[in-house]
Order: sequence, then C-alpha cells, then structure tokens
Amino acid sequence: MQIDIISAVPELLDSPLNHSIVNRAKDKNLVEINIINLHDYGLNKYKQIDDTQYGGGAGMVLMVEPLYNCINDLQKNTVYDEIIYLTPDGNTYNQKMANALSLKGNLLLICGHYKGIDERIREHFVTMEISIGDYVLSGGELAAAILTDSIVRLIPGVLNDIESALSDSFQDDLLSPPVYTRPADFKGWKVPDVLLSGHDKNIDDWRLEQSLKRTKERRPDLL
Repeated sequence: MQIDIISAVPELLDSPLNHSIVNRAKDKNLVEINIINLHDYGLNKYKQIDDTQYGGGAGMVLMVEPLYNCINDLQKNTVYDEIIYLTPDGNTYNQKMANALSLKGNLLLICGHYKGIDERIREHFVTMEISIGDYVLSGGELAAAILTDSIVRLIPGVLNDIESALSDSFQDDLLSPPVYTRPADFKGWKVPDVLLSGHDKNIDDWRLEQSLKRTKERRPDLL
C-alpha cells in the first residue's frame, strides 16, 4: 500500500508516522508513506500557498493553484484509489471505513489548513471527504495521522497477531471486553475465574457477553 499526504505543515506528521506500528509496517515494506510539502508547489518567491477568501471573512484559504499543481504532479506517477480530504464537514470516520480503505492500493490524503481548501479542488479531485469527529483542529495533519494508523494496522502482516486487529472495538459493532494480565490477584483485585480456566469456549462466551454488556451500557447506538 502507498499513502501520500499533502500537508502545509509536514513537521506535524514526523512523530506519529515514524514510530510504533506504522514505522514497523514501513520497515517491513508493507506500506510506503510519503509526506508532500505543499510549500514546494507554492507561488512566487515566497512560496505562497494561501490567500484571503473571496467575499470577505476571517481566515485564510489554501489556494487552488498550488494544490492543483501538486496533485497533478503526483498523479503522473501514481493512480490513486481514493483522494481523501480531511474536513470537519466530511463523513464521520469509523471502523468500517478503515477496513475498506485498508484494502485499497494507493491513497492520497489532503490536509486542510486555516479555513480549508479552495472548493474547486474538492469538486474536481476529491473522491472522499472524511471527518474524525464533530470538532475543529488547526489542520488536517492529526486527522491524517489517525487515518493512516487505523488503516496500516489492518494490513496483513503488520500486527504479529491478526486476531488482535479483528477483535478490536467496533469490528463487529461491539466494544471490546475487559482485558487483564498478570498478576491474577493484585491487592485483592482478582481476574475473573473464567479467564484462568483454560476453557476456550467458556472464555469466548464470557468475552462476547461482556462486549454486549459494555456496548449496551456505553454505546447502545451501535446495537
């Protein structure tokens, strides 16, 4: 898989995409992640990428020309399955979307900044618009990092145990059950006996029961 990310502030992506599971996936050559600095396509000697909005109003807008030139340049070498714009007014991201995107080959993520991007880029290039929640960030970089992490961990071979990804919260529209590790008794706080029983079916039944209970209590909208 290849994930390209267009950013006005690429430094924001350095840490989240160069550590932990995502970095291991890169080391295994299971994913290629490229951060494209939009300023490289900026206009005039100042490498301008933003301007005031027509009609007045507070806040700057990422200009159409730098984005057009950047996307056009990238498309010369890569055919993208999806061109995704991270925006508060996009479709709310969820696990089903992550699952679907993990099956794609090439993704291009566009990070908004300031008041957003010129609408003409959305009209002529963007194939998906995604929001990570009903709140506003300073830019789309953190949202792009979240998308990338959630997608990459689903690629076969990234996690040592594929069951780890398949048993995550939301995979079956359920929250994950409680988890425990050693010691079995800490200050009188004990691990449920069923988890110590070694009886796989009973453990599976308990986990499903706990998932249903937790989902009903905390996220009944999922049921």
